[in-house]
Amino acid sequence: MKQLHKSLLLLAMSAYSTQGLSQQLDMKWLGGPTLLIEFGTIQLLTDPMLGQGEKAYKMADPNENFDLSKGPTIKDHARIGALPDFNQDKIDAVLISHSHEDHFDQVAQKTLPKTLPFISPKSDLILMEGLGFSQNKPLAWGESWAIQEGDYHIKVTATPAYHTENHALEEALGHGNGYWFEFTHKDWKRTAYWMGDSFLTPELLTVLNKYDNPDIFIPHVGRVGTTGPLGKISMGANDVIDAIKYLKPERTLPIHHSTYALYLEPISVLVDKAQVHDVAVDVIAEGSWVSYR
Repeated sequence: MKQLHKSLLLLAMSAYSTQGLSQQLDMKWLGGPTLLIEFGTIQLLTDPMLGQGEKAYKMADPNENFDLSKGPTIKDHARIGALPDFNQDKIDAVLISHSHEDHFDQVAQKTLPKTLPFISPKSDLILMEGLGFSQNKPLAWGESWAIQEGDYHIKVTATPAYHTENHALEEALGHGNGYWFEFTHKDWKRTAYWMGDSFLTPELLTVLNKYDNPDIFIPHVGRVGTTGPLGKISMGANDVIDAIKYLKPERTLPIHHSTYALYLEPISVLVDKAQVHDVAVDVIAEGSWVSYR
């Protein structure tokens, strides 16, 4: 029987104690949608959110009850707690699921090296060029990018991401990417599916049915938007449970929760529902590592 990881501290300590083994994949949650992925000597950063304090980033508030014809108010958003330490100089590439400022904030846009390789949705090509990132690699759905250092190889394939289940709002919210990862070291291999801000729509299922069950599933949660006219634009606990039951991953690492007030549903809701449905979720504290072997 799969066991739910009930203790954040024990999970973090267990993961950290095994870090450094050659055939394993390590992930450090830096808060919100930001993960540090370490495989051998390769380090990838997802959706960099680097701002801190009361004015961590500036963005429209999708939770506000605004007039759709006029749009929401652009405002400052605070980060709850500090950004965990990590060494930006060791980052080999950055992956962007989409360019909304709660996934690629103004501090990251300004301070990350312009020569750092970026993997981003094809729809963000003009934005990335305008920001001066000279090593941007736009990926359309189905296209792949790879990196290798020694015997460690990572292949990343862009998958569709549907920010809403309301087709009428798709154009307003824009199109992003999810990413399917293949991590290979000699005869060792693991897969991970980072879903991005998406729902498991019939269109997405058509694509995912071409893949085997992922070893690691990384959903974005928080149930953002449910108090505003856009409706739900990130998954809630029920959506995640349904996705786990369909995808049947070995492990699930939920991110996109707790760090900002933007996230309306506490992660405890998913923990409780995971217990009821007897599915495993790895809920870790910001700054903690989790290892997958």
